Amino acid sequence: MAAEGTIDSAEKLIDGILAGRVPRQVRLFAAQGLLPVSREDLFRLQLVLSTDPDPELAATAAASLGEVPVQVLVDWIRSQPIAPLELDLLARVREQQEIWMAVAQHRDVGEETFRMLATHGSPMVQDVIITNQVKVLNCLEVLEDLKANPQVSQVVLRRIREFEEEFIEKVIAEIEGESESQEEEPRISILGALEALRAIGAHIPKEAEFPLAQVGDHGIEEMVREASQSTLFKLLKLSIKEKVLVAMRGNREERGILVNSRNRLVMRAVMASPKLTEGEIERFAGSKSVSDEVVRIIASNNKWIRHYPILLAVVQNPKAPIQKGIRLLSLLSFKDINRLSMDRNVNPIIRRQAKNRLEKMQR
Repeated sequence: MAAEGTIDSAEKLIDGILAGRVPRQVRLFAAQGLLPVSREDLFRLQLVLSTDPDPELAATAAASLGEVPVQVLVDWIRSQPIAPLELDLLARVREQQEIWMAVAQHRDVGEETFRMLATHGSPMVQDVIITNQVKVLNCLEVLEDLKANPQVSQVVLRRIREFEEEFIEKVIAEIEGESESQEEEPRISILGALEALRAIGAHIPKEAEFPLAQVGDHGIEEMVREASQSTLFKLLKLSIKEKVLVAMRGNREERGILVNSRNRLVMRAVMASPKLTEGEIERFAGSKSVSDEVVRIIASNNKWIRHYPILLAVVQNPKAPIQKGIRLLSLLSFKDINRLSMDRNVNPIIRRQAKNRLEKMQR
């Protein structure tokens, strides 16, 4: 097919559409499925045209794709090399579970698309994602996306916890053995392609329903800004995997910031760091800004709790597990129990238990 003597293939048509130089009539024929190209090339053209700045054209292309049987598209996804942008657009235009599962399994699915599917997919889509170990390892952010999915199943949540435990253990083993991690596959992003579309006035299908995943970590943003050092600002731009490695291998200041991360893997990596000192643990145990889980990890570690300052900091922290705090209360000195019995900053239950214990000690 040639248009004005310059466009003679589906590939050139797509490039021309993205560059905004293909005449409307040619784009309309493609959207309607009237161009003499292969079915697969027609799919690709219609996917790109579903973003066309012309609403009528975009709707026509999406409607044409909507008439294609689900199994035909699934077979196409599974048998063809498909560009990451096209996979993303297909998932937006066709929301059927079978199609989303096939997109999630495709080796070239973009990171942003993978995360979108994790955030909005059904339990079966979630299962496909959490079992795609290679993709998950290259995009650890997807674990939080799965947790945020209102449809997330208990089976997937259990697999996420297992994955997190195994991942941290693997990183620890690599650090202790000073071994190099296996070479990773490159992370595939569609951000550049989406920006190219927007530059010609295109509109991404269902962008309001399926927005691109956020990459910020609000838990550490404020602390990084307070530190006001350029090297620490780099923490905000790191991927989850990179933050985990910094948490394990970095310095005290970096750990002090990353322990406040909203991401469970990053936080757990800080607490598993071989460089972590008793002074840091004591500070974390007494901090009101760290998560409940940080205090729980400290309270559950008998080696750390044997150090009295850490023990006292845990019991005083309102985020400490209540039952654990009550048991640890019996290990405190009379002086500290007396002080806790009057301290309104501690958990009210701990304060009441301290009063009860104090009365028994004074009998």
